[in-house]
This record gives sequence, structure tokens and C-alpha cells, in this order.
Amino acid sequence: MKEIKVLSRSSFLAQIQTHLAISKIKTIFKGSISTHFTDSIGDTDTSSKAWEKHGFGVFTNSLSKQLHLNKADLVVHSFKDLPVKNSKKSKFICLNRDDPRDVLLVKKKSIRKPSLTIATSSPRRKFYLRHLGDFLPNKKFKSNSIRGNITTRLEKIILSTKHDGVFMAKAAIDRVFQYGQKINNQEFQNFKKYFNQFEYIILPLSNFPAAAAQGCIAIEYSAKNKKLDTILESINDPHAYHQAQLERKFLSRWGGGCALDIGVTVENFLDQQILFARGKDEYTKKYFHDRKYLSKSKTKKVKHIFPANLKTYKMFNREPFPLKKDLSDKHILATRTEYLPKSKISKARFLGTAGVTSWRKFNQTGVKINYSFDGFGEKYRPIESYYIQSKLKPLKLTYEKNKISSTFQPLAHYQLVPSLNEQTIDNLFLAESFYWMSYSAFKLAIQLRPDILNKKNACGPGNTYQEISKIIPKEQLNVYLSYEDFKKYELK
Repeated sequence: MKEIKVLSRSSFLAQIQTHLAISKIKTIFKGSISTHFTDSIGDTDTSSKAWEKHGFGVFTNSLSKQLHLNKADLVVHSFKDLPVKNSKKSKFICLNRDDPRDVLLVKKKSIRKPSLTIATSSPRRKFYLRHLGDFLPNKKFKSNSIRGNITTRLEKIILSTKHDGVFMAKAAIDRVFQYGQKINNQEFQNFKKYFNQFEYIILPLSNFPAAAAQGCIAIEYSAKNKKLDTILESINDPHAYHQAQLERKFLSRWGGGCALDIGVTVENFLDQQILFARGKDEYTKKYFHDRKYLSKSKTKKVKHIFPANLKTYKMFNREPFPLKKDLSDKHILATRTEYLPKSKISKARFLGTAGVTSWRKFNQTGVKINYSFDGFGEKYRPIESYYIQSKLKPLKLTYEKNKISSTFQPLAHYQLVPSLNEQTIDNLFLAESFYWMSYSAFKLAIQLRPDILNKKNACGPGNTYQEISKIIPKEQLNVYLSYEDFKKYELK
């Protein structure tokens, strides 16, 4: 094979994704590669009813047709735009997956308004508006439809008095910042100009799962093309492809497509996979919100777990001391909500939480949060500099003498004083399986009951896991995103 003809949409983002695909192909294929860009039905019909008029695949079907007419050897797609049921004439591979999360961009001049109008044409994202009140201090959210390429949408919002913000795929934003200047500098500068006029809220997958296969670039080619088969299979990311297909299979239960108000994302942690799903069952008309551990091995349940419940659990007193440091214009990670005065914490430029429970608690006080590690730990998807807009090392608000290694500079605002109550002590010596929410609690517990090291142990996937796994073999340490998940899987 001497030449490969590549077909793609003509939008700025599609050209970036095509550049990524061709760069991968060039690592294997040494012949010539020609590229042709065209508009899909979804590009020419910018009405909010495009999916209803043309069906699923408005951004992909017309290009796939060109492939089967031998006008091209392969087509580059956003995997999420492909119908969940594709022609048997085609085969697909998937490049490595980028961040699947959604980002809510809110105009800086609108961020404190009691009611926000968010631009989106996605039924899934419109459905999510009813849940944003748990995560943003604004009280009301409504939607207006919007279509257009990535820069056009930002421009429309900034120049409009009818819109306050817009949803975007984080993978799209990230690709523009990483490769956009190389593809089209003028378009990149326009995008950046508008982007910098927004506040950014990176939504947690546990509560806002994305469109199936969001963040994946797919390459479609003819099933008969055996020469391309060898080339493309060598650049396929089997793990990303498997994730995308799991999500698409889940979506296919309801017919599939962007017209459904269903989000589904499979996320990885420590060689395990967890499926987050949320939306409306089209058959029962009932709403669901699920998460399922796909690779969780069967665990023998026990009668007694530690903690038995969180209401009576107590291992430490937390004694606060004044937070003297000025947090203005800083990137802050808060691990707890207690002892943090709103007057100080709300001045942070960019504010994150370890999990969504803390996010909700902050939100109840009117403090705006920008992101969460969603229980996955501090190594989970680091935040890029163009969101934070600060080169200063981020600060982690934590307890005194926290020695656990971190990419954040520790800033203590309370100290831990051991203080076990009677119920916790009784529970500690009765339990057969243990869930540790902190390494400090684990260290204190094994001093009191050393044989815990030979029992069943579990924890979250963050710093607690990193420290405990130095003492307990990783294969003997179960991992859950929350105490509630641990209780579900391990308590009889």
C-alpha cells in the first residue's frame, strides 16, 4: 500500500483529531498520506432538531458513505458521534483516550447570578441541569439550544445576553490547547481569547457521566481492506476501545445515540474498572443513577465490618487552629470542609476537593468549587495550567504533620488527637473486614490490634492506598471509592 486517503470533517477540532490520527499512522506507515476535509450533515444543518430530522450519526453517516463508495481509505471520527450499531462493512480502531469529563464554562460576569441559562443541544446535558444545584451555588438552571463548532459556541455565549454558560467535552478543550496552535493559529487565538473569559467547573464523572465513548478518537475503514487492517490494528488502543464498546453497549439498551438523556463512562483505577451511569430509562420512564465495579472479584461477605457505621465511628478529635495564610489567587485542594472560613476559602483562584461529599458541603455554604478528584486520589487526572491560570505550586489544606508525599504543598489548619470512643473500640476488636479512610486511622488501629494486618482490609485508591500497600500486599488490599461501596460488597 503506497498511499492512504484520509477523510474527516472540516471543523477546527476535527482537523486536530485528524492530525493526531495521522501522526499515529505515520509511526507505522511510511508511504504518502493525503487528507480531505468535508462537512457532515450535522455541520450543514445547525438547527437544534438535527438529530430528530436526520437520525443518529448526523456527524458521521455521510462520511462513512464516502468510505464505502471508495472515496477514502479511512475516516477519522469522534467515537461518541458514531451510532452504537454500525454497518458490518466497516471496522473500527480507537486511539488512546483523553479525559472523558464534561466542563461547564460560565461567563465570569455571570458566575454570581442566582439563575443561569446554559447553552446546550444535548438532552443528556439538559437533564444534568437539574442536578447542578448540588454543585454550584446558583439556585436555578435552564437551557437554551446552541450549535456550532467549538470556537463559534464560545463566541456566541460571550456576545449573547441570553446565555451564561455552555457545556463542553474536556477532551475537546485539551486537544485545542495542546495542538490547536499548530493546526490553525488564528483559530486557536480566537478560541483562547473567548475561553479566558469563563470560569471553569470540571464536573465529576460519579455524578455527571459523559456521553458514551467521549474522549475517544475512532478510525473507520472497510472490513475488506486487509492491508489497512494490519497498519491500524498496530495503533489501536485495546483498553480504550474496550471501554468505549462497554459504554456503547450500555447505551444500546435504549436504542443509543445523542438524543438520549443518558450518560455512561467507564473509568479506571488501580487496574480496576468502574462504570458510572445516569439518565432516564426510555422503557420504564424512570431515572437511574448507578455505579458498578466491572472487575471486582467476588468477595466473601462477613457479619462484622469496620467501621460498623459512620455515625458512631470516631478515632480522632480534630483540633483547628487559625488559618493565617492568604489564599487569594491560589490553587487550593481542600480535603475537609470543617474549620475553613468562607471568607478565606472563597478567595481562592481555583478550588478542588478530594471527593464530591466535600464539594456538596462547600456548595451549601455558597463556596464555588472548580473540580474534584472524585475519590480517586490526587494522582487522578491532574488539572492543566490553562484552567488554573497560575504557575504557583498548589496548596493542600490538611492536618498538621501530614508526611504523605503529594504534588501539593501541605498547609495545616487542624491537628489530629487520638480519641477513640467506646463503640469504635468494640467495633475494632469485633470486625473481620476493615475499610480505612485515612492512613492515620490505619496506623492507630494496628497499634491497638496488630492482627488486623492478617485480616481483610480495604481503602480508597488515593494516598491512603499508596501508604497501606507498603505494609499490606496489594493483592490482599481491596479498593473501593467509598465506605458505602465497601459496605455494599463486604457486609452480609
